[in-house]
Amino acid sequence: MIRRCGAALLLVAAALVAAPGAAKADVDPAGCTDTLQYDPSIPKYSDYMGLPLGGGATGTASRRPTADLYKYLDALTQATATNPRVRIVQKFMSETALQDPANRQKDKQVWYAVIGTPENIANLDAGRADGPFWAGVREGTVSEAEGLAAVRERPVFGWVTATPHGNEPAAGEASLRLLYEMAARMDCANARRLANMDTFVAPVTNPNGRDNNQRTTAWGFDPNRDRGTRNNVENYGFTDAISKYPGVFVIDAHQQSSGYFFPPNEDPVHHEISNFALDFIQNDIGPMLQRMFNDQSSNYQNYNRYDLFTPEYGDTVPALLDGAAGMTYEKGSSENYGKQVYDHYLAMDATVNVTSDQKVQLLTDWVKQWPEAVQQGAQCQLQPNKLVSPLHNVVTQQPDVNVCGYFFKPDLHSGDAAKLIKDLQTVGVDVYRLNTDVNAGGVHTFGPKGSHPETMPAGTIWVPMNQGNKHWIQAILGENPFIPFPYYYDVVTWSYSLMRGQSGNGFLTSPMPEGVSMTPITDPDYGKVANTGKPVYAFNTDSAAGISLAIDLLAKGVSVSRSAAAFDAAGRHFDSGTALADAGTLGGADLAALAKARETPVYGIDGYPAQRYPLATPKIGLYTAGATVPTNPIDRGTGSGECPSASTTFCEAYFVLTQKQKLPPSVIKPVTSADLTAGRLVNEGFTAFIHSGVTGSANTVNANAISGPAATAVQDFVNRGGRFIATTSSGLLSARNAGVTAVSSDSVPTLNTPGSTFDGQFDTSNPLVWGFDSGGWFYRSVSADPLYNNNSLAGNGTTIPPAVPAGKYPAQMTTSYGYEVNATAPGSLPGRPALIDQPFGAGHTFLFGFNPFFRAWSDQEERFVLNGVLYPTGAPVGAAAGPAAVAESRTEPVAAPEARAALPQVKLRPIKTTTIDRDVRIKVRRSDAAKLRAAVKKAHLPKKWAKKVKWVGARSSLTLVIKGVRTSDEHTRQMYVSRIIGRLDAGGVRALQAQL
Repeated sequence: MIRRCGAALLLVAAALVAAPGAAKADVDPAGCTDTLQYDPSIPKYSDYMGLPLGGGATGTASRRPTADLYKYLDALTQATATNPRVRIVQKFMSETALQDPANRQKDKQVWYAVIGTPENIANLDAGRADGPFWAGVREGTVSEAEGLAAVRERPVFGWVTATPHGNEPAAGEASLRLLYEMAARMDCANARRLANMDTFVAPVTNPNGRDNNQRTTAWGFDPNRDRGTRNNVENYGFTDAISKYPGVFVIDAHQQSSGYFFPPNEDPVHHEISNFALDFIQNDIGPMLQRMFNDQSSNYQNYNRYDLFTPEYGDTVPALLDGAAGMTYEKGSSENYGKQVYDHYLAMDATVNVTSDQKVQLLTDWVKQWPEAVQQGAQCQLQPNKLVSPLHNVVTQQPDVNVCGYFFKPDLHSGDAAKLIKDLQTVGVDVYRLNTDVNAGGVHTFGPKGSHPETMPAGTIWVPMNQGNKHWIQAILGENPFIPFPYYYDVVTWSYSLMRGQSGNGFLTSPMPEGVSMTPITDPDYGKVANTGKPVYAFNTDSAAGISLAIDLLAKGVSVSRSAAAFDAAGRHFDSGTALADAGTLGGADLAALAKARETPVYGIDGYPAQRYPLATPKIGLYTAGATVPTNPIDRGTGSGECPSASTTFCEAYFVLTQKQKLPPSVIKPVTSADLTAGRLVNEGFTAFIHSGVTGSANTVNANAISGPAATAVQDFVNRGGRFIATTSSGLLSARNAGVTAVSSDSVPTLNTPGSTFDGQFDTSNPLVWGFDSGGWFYRSVSADPLYNNNSLAGNGTTIPPAVPAGKYPAQMTTSYGYEVNATAPGSLPGRPALIDQPFGAGHTFLFGFNPFFRAWSDQEERFVLNGVLYPTGAPVGAAAGPAAVAESRTEPVAAPEARAALPQVKLRPIKTTTIDRDVRIKVRRSDAAKLRAAVKKAHLPKKWAKKVKWVGARSSLTLVIKGVRTSDEHTRQMYVSRIIGRLDAGGVRALQAQL
């Protein structure tokens, strides 16, 4: 599709210039020079960076802090403010997690620069408004004809972004070197680049991580696992920016151990990525970089590392969202810092050149992909899977369903649905509301129920697929990503529809009937209070936002109960666990404002239903997994305020509860092991205690688990009526150590669930799963998530009562989403509990067979946590209960504590874990076994890896297993894995399956 570039420009550090490519106009821009000259008014890169493109120590010690990079960016901006050739402007992307509103330090924010001619920059947002114009082409408000007519007269956009991982900093300096060259060079080749392109440069997308030389954000999140979900503020700004100014390429610059990685990419590729994006990556940019790095005699790798599958990365997200060539560039840190910067600059410069050279044809093809997406959506078609790597030649599955659009019914998961809809709207997705009931065919509610005719009620939100953003809509809302080949190194499912708990909503497999009356909306506007003046206000808690609204009211002193069962009132249906606020206790609480903030509809009703449970105001303790509170953005202590990598589980949970769900600060406090031993949970009136556990090796689980005197304190807390929320393997071990449960786990060595989603069954008479009346799912982020043994639920016959499975996997598992191995087979997941309510004394322990805080992705599983926090331990009261009965129910548990002498012994009680997903696995045909063995030998694995190599043979295949090496040291792993895969590639071996 894209024409090969005949004479692309390569500018190396010595400023050697080759012949330029095609210009925007037939003549060179006025005033440019035939030879390479630099404008002395532009401040030099080396003066601000402290070193030229060369020198500096190996690794990252020579990196410049964010403040220095922004200082130089300011200098470039000021130097071009009145320059007749070039202009740089800066735009604010987002504040970081450590931004102090009283001291708005620029180096604690994410900024980006735009460089082009003064004319282009003046017309970016005003005048001919190039930004809104190209965004309109993408969104469909600008026609294909208008877009094609503008490809010569308007500049193309391209993005260079750097340092999402703070300990991979060299691309920050490299991007500023690119800015300097583009601003200072006066030659005609550069003048054509400035005229043809507006280049967007974000030198630091994770300032806190860069300045602390740490991979993650201040809250401990990997920002390159959040580009699509956008829970972290840095990424919300990033995605907004690339949507506002869509580019034909987006570079996401990282670092690895050695050499350089750039596309062509590895399989799998998400089926909705456009042919334009893939062709530009695979056939133009990739080959151009190969030629240039060959000329430089620099080591590089292609194919055998990164894919374009999951919409979480800085390459896949723009590929799906902007139809761009989204690309990961990775430079090794084993060379001196100047060489690291130079190679990144070389790749960035070459990408800008090939884009400028082919500007008209690129824009033409970029424009054409959007009407193609609209046509696919109108025909309810999903794009087929395709392969991009020479390692593979068989697509194992294709999308097999029609999708005409997605629907969200009124009064169903309102708060969480509203957030999802707003996330779509902020990137330009068109959303409508049905004005009347609609008799629709092919209604598929999320889950295994198939399609059927159904009346869609008036007020239903409709997201049609016949729009430019069709690829993005399907990529994030689709149940199944239809992985084309079992070859991956992270997760394989991420459906926002399932992970955000949109059961009962779904999509149409046949077109919406013609002539349906609908209205475009800019806001779901769910958060209203109706039927005011009644004694009771009711709202559903089938969303995390709805449960959080109940906590908001409790924190303000409002009397809140939850219904024991579903009921109907005021012409509406209310699910199990509906929140019921006593209007007479609202006081100064602004119910309307709170409902609007949570996007949760509230209805006045005439009285209480038959039974309800009054709620106590929660006081939540969150375990820090150590003797101190790790430094974090809320509790900085004497640290940097950036969560250390060793405290990821605590910081993830703390972030979800305080930043994402925005629980009132008064209801949640960190609790250390020293606090446990000192008896703070009981002495200071905590109502709930959360242990965000870990999975993995026995050593990791044991280190994170609570034991000894701290476990004794947990036992005492639960026995007196506390609620202990224990997640994943170390949570189970903590509960067992404390003697509050007899539940055990199994190990199923053949199970593999690498970020996989499964249907769930829920007993909604249990408060732990109230609000799940329409069903839901379980997300297993790793195979090592615990597998509870059904035979261990009976308790010990005395002090430990039988455990209750509040949520479990179906006995007959007919559906899995994405990719799994042996998960639905007998003896694996079918019929097992995934969510357990364990009574003990006057309290309860809740066992989660998954990580509800994983990457802050799963609003649905966060609901389980909030239900556990509010779990009522008192007796239900009737509709006419008086204040005394309500107060007693709120404060007095039904069950009595066990006598101290009868309590189980606190001791270590090991569990079994499945750890297959920490293994590197490469499977080949038996005929290729010798080549696989040779590839491993020639990879020169380190001794600690070589000792873990295992060979698993079958009649028709051989599988390499390297036990336990899929750790957080991603780059070292990929270096050795790449050697193996590269050898297989050279030998013509195509892997049947790979977990890298």
